[in-house]
Amino acid sequence: MIEFGFLFWLFLGGIIVAGLQDLKRREVDNWLCLFLMVSGFVFVFYGAILSGDSDVIFHAGFLLVVMFVIMNLFYYARVFAGGDAKLLVSMTVFFLGASFFGSMVKVGIFLLLLMISGSAYGLIYSLVLYFKDFKKVNAKMGKLAVGNWWSMVVLGVGVVLMLFGFWNWIFFMFGILIFIFPLLYIFARGLENVSMIREVSGRELQEGDWLVEDVIARNREVIKADWDGLSLSDIELLKNKRKILIKDGLPFVPAFLIAFLGYAIFLEKILVYFGLDIGLLVGG
Repeated sequence: MIEFGFLFWLFLGGIIVAGLQDLKRREVDNWLCLFLMVSGFVFVFYGAILSGDSDVIFHAGFLLVVMFVIMNLFYYARVFAGGDAKLLVSMTVFFLGASFFGSMVKVGIFLLLLMISGSAYGLIYSLVLYFKDFKKVNAKMGKLAVGNWWSMVVLGVGVVLMLFGFWNWIFFMFGILIFIFPLLYIFARGLENVSMIREVSGRELQEGDWLVEDVIARNREVIKADWDGLSLSDIELLKNKRKILIKDGLPFVPAFLIAFLGYAIFLEKILVYFGLDIGLLVGG
């Protein structure tokens, strides 16, 4: 278990506030991420000056560059939205270890925990939405299944492979995986179209909102429905629109909180399990 010092309480409080923002507005304020980053680095720099260990400053700078690269990889791969990516990079100093290798190990462990917690949280969140509107979602899923002939083909291939499982269990396992894929796709699309799309007026739009489809603004300019979401200038052009469809994303920051607590509590045990030196914990 890592020491519950200043950085732990700083980032725990920050992630809780970010989670509340994400659940309420589906966005994380830039000022919060900036505050967490600056506060963390000031704390580390102050400690480095008092201890006379200037290497920590260079170490933290290199780690920030790495975290910035990871942030962009996750963002452009559409794993994270902008707020989630900024929150991740703002936590840089929390992963400082005794060496650069140690820091990278700690970052890797946190990302692994984040993917695990995100998958579990996402499944539970999706099921809650499904049971909330299960009749509408089921109806939409039925239409999607009929309208996507390829999903029927993939389901058929899955069934055939499962039948071959009588001769070889590997065929059966591949058959199950192939059979499940179109079902999950139809479920996700049905849930998205029913439970995660809402109608708002132009004056209710917020920066970062995702359009369902392209919208023609008042000056005949086309506002694209892209991954970056709406900018303030886009909102200005759309503010007089009476009806606009936007898509709510999954509020992912709660998964950060789960992963953060898991990291804080189980980091030492994970290092021991993989046969890594506990000395990697120094500095975080």
